[in-house]
Amino acid sequence: MTTTFWSQRMMLLIKAHRKFLILCLAAGSLCAAAYIYFTPKEYESKALLKPVSDESKNMYAEAAVIQSPATIEHAIHNKGLNAEYFRNRMFKKQELFTETPVKVSFKQKDDGFSKQNFSITFESDKAYILNYEYNYTAMQKRGNYDEPLDLNFAEVTVSKTPYMNTVQQNDEYSFVIYSDAAMAKRIAESKLVSQPVRGDNLVEITYRNENPVKAYRVVHALANGYGQNGTVMNEEKMQANVQLINQQLARVSQDLDDAQQQLSKFQTENNAFEIPQQAGAALQTVSQLQIQKVEADMQLAALDNLSDYLRKNRNVNTISPEYGTINDIVYTETYLKLNDKVAERQQLKEQGADVSHVDREINSLKDMLAESIRNTRKKVVIKQETLADAIANAKMRMQNLPEAESKMQQLSRNIYLYNKLYDFLIEKRAEAMVTAPAIPASSYLVNDASMPLTPISPNPLQVWLSALAMSLVLGMSYISLKPYFRTKITNRKDLQQHSNIPFLATIENSGRRDELTESFMNLSTKILMLGNSQPVKTITVTSIKAEEGKTTVSQNLARTLGKLGKKVLLVDMNPVNPTLRNNHSSEEEHTMAEVYAEEKNLHQAVQITQDANVDLLTAGYLPHGINTLLVSDKTGNILAEIKSLYDFVIFDTPETSNYMDAVPLMKMSDLSFYVLKANETSLEQLEQASVIKQDYKIENLFMVINATQKVDNFSGLQTTGQYRILKNREQADAEIKPLPRMLKKVALWFY
Repeated sequence: MTTTFWSQRMMLLIKAHRKFLILCLAAGSLCAAAYIYFTPKEYESKALLKPVSDESKNMYAEAAVIQSPATIEHAIHNKGLNAEYFRNRMFKKQELFTETPVKVSFKQKDDGFSKQNFSITFESDKAYILNYEYNYTAMQKRGNYDEPLDLNFAEVTVSKTPYMNTVQQNDEYSFVIYSDAAMAKRIAESKLVSQPVRGDNLVEITYRNENPVKAYRVVHALANGYGQNGTVMNEEKMQANVQLINQQLARVSQDLDDAQQQLSKFQTENNAFEIPQQAGAALQTVSQLQIQKVEADMQLAALDNLSDYLRKNRNVNTISPEYGTINDIVYTETYLKLNDKVAERQQLKEQGADVSHVDREINSLKDMLAESIRNTRKKVVIKQETLADAIANAKMRMQNLPEAESKMQQLSRNIYLYNKLYDFLIEKRAEAMVTAPAIPASSYLVNDASMPLTPISPNPLQVWLSALAMSLVLGMSYISLKPYFRTKITNRKDLQQHSNIPFLATIENSGRRDELTESFMNLSTKILMLGNSQPVKTITVTSIKAEEGKTTVSQNLARTLGKLGKKVLLVDMNPVNPTLRNNHSSEEEHTMAEVYAEEKNLHQAVQITQDANVDLLTAGYLPHGINTLLVSDKTGNILAEIKSLYDFVIFDTPETSNYMDAVPLMKMSDLSFYVLKANETSLEQLEQASVIKQDYKIENLFMVINATQKVDNFSGLQTTGQYRILKNREQADAEIKPLPRMLKKVALWFY
């Protein structure tokens, strides 16, 4: 029964507020449509990689490396991803990729360049205008298509595409150019995800973008670029070494030419063409020591280069000694054992055997390789210090030779040294170019990226359903919680919660006269029933504030009682705003004030109205207001005469918030009631009525709620439907029989 009650109550709420709920659903639909229109669509592209290392603990490291800006920068280099294009059409900004009317290429001139925004205006078929901000200054440059435009920090070339014909008049186009590092950082910080696939020892790369082509291009570049990352880095390392050696060769060649010129000049000026045998031996010794020191310096630099490379790549098992850098036999044996263990591990894994013991041996061998490199470096440092001391001692011995001879020996030694060093560098450059170790790919491509055809978000059906559900929930929540937060009197329940004045009836305000008649008929019935226990002849009608409908209630109550055959006198006791005479179109006006002045008798002051059994009496000008009635001895006689002539006397009085005229009449009347207007009278004003009842000890005081909604019936409680005009049985059967029971319930929503 409780469930049925609450379901019926909910149905009543929905029916009573159906317009509000329809408005909420319309607002939700509008928000959903706006969200779908303005939210950029997202396309997702995916690729799968198989790392060379099958250790699960390394999968997360592999995924992190793939998502790092350094890896992305290598992958997107020269892939045409350094520019982003945007179109603003119909208040919607959209990123373009293939459908852009122009394509931009640029040549970076400033090494510190990172990012620059441009807006472009298509001035003519041959020219365009770029607007941008550079160093906090607004700039504007005009350029021609397919011609470089110098912008100081870069040279930009703008070319038209076949999509230039799709440009509309109000479209706004812009683009952003990035350096490789800036674009890599942007991709890494956006919706790029690289994560291991559990249980399969695979790494999945996903990237989301509002343009499907860009999503595909980024994932494709990363998937293919990272697979060759080791080879690319090894090639870059070799090129860096060759470049370093070439720079040293250029300096040595220049120093050799200078030394030969100095020796020739010295021999000519000093006629010194022979060198003693001792000086020659000393020179040879110093030269050999210098060569050994240069070799030690090169070896130490190569060791540092190798250590730096190992720290960055961590692929120790794929590194061989770099052009004779490490001559330690332990290192060579360890390296060979490591390769054997890696091959053994691969075989065991293919056979499904346990490889944990092999992994431990591989890790141990890797540690031995690192220790061997450190030991070799220590030996080279010690050798450098020893050679430096020997060279210093040899030079001190040569200082004892004659000055001219020593000078010539020094020049000859420099020439000899530079020749040896030049030959040494030529040899090392050849070794770097020919014998550089090749690093295999760090991963293999399992599934390449594919072009996404449908967006993954937003989902129109999900957005619509969510918006409609949310709007319905919010609407129902507002309807359900509204009674707990309102400060106005709406129905009988509110009245009984906040006042001790009893409830009498409700007056429905639906705009239909038959329902209005029904409300006053119910009010009349209650008044007549009150007369069964105690006589009710005089009724005072008032309100807390103006415009509550007390005059309308008084007038319609008199009409209803008159239709029931009761003789009713309607007394207008509102001298501030008398409206009853105008409502009844009374031409002759004699007032109660004239009766008190004995200028007219009661029969002359009473006016006959158009309503059956209803007469009208106006107060007129009372010099002391309501006090005139209180202090006059004639009041009792006049009231007695009125009661003898009429079944009911209804006093229409002004509001009690501004005037006290109604209070004495309420004390003298058999029945009094306040007229409250639904959704207008506040709780604070209702408290004023309770104070008046308590202070003046007014009995038989009731409340009438005016202008209630259709969900309230004559008792002031919610009902299952609005009032209906009674129909005969044949007409009712003809209307009900063709409708199924379910359709009847649905029809009640809109009745």
